[in-house]
Amino acid sequence: MSTPRGSQGWRVLGFGKHPEIAEAINERFREAGQAGGSIVVTDDEAGDARLIQELCATEYDGVAIGSFVSGQNPEDPPTAETTAWFNRVLNIIHSEAPMAKMILVRDPGDVLPAIGRVLGER
Repeated sequence: MSTPRGSQGWRVLGFGKHPEIAEAINERFREAGQAGGSIVVTDDEAGDARLIQELCATEYDGVAIGSFVSGQNPEDPPTAETTAWFNRVLNIIHSEAPMAKMILVRDPGDVLPAIGRVLGER
């Protein structure tokens, strides 16, 4: 999903567990003229490889982490497994995209405000 920098906005890679949420976030990005997109990853080696592939394809200003992965979703409290996954993806982001800011997103409606909170307005 390599994404060129658009004339508006920051270049942000979003990721999470649920395809329908990724699509909702991609729609918000399109509507806002935001460069970037959201992908679905899984809590396994294939998911880690997908995240690494995307992080290496483009230089991102920020990485938006979905609420299920980050433990920010009050309807899905973190477990030992999701906490381990969150720790692992943080280290992957730090390793593969050390200049990218990490953005925690609570729900699809929060993605653009969260980007603004962390990266500022552009």
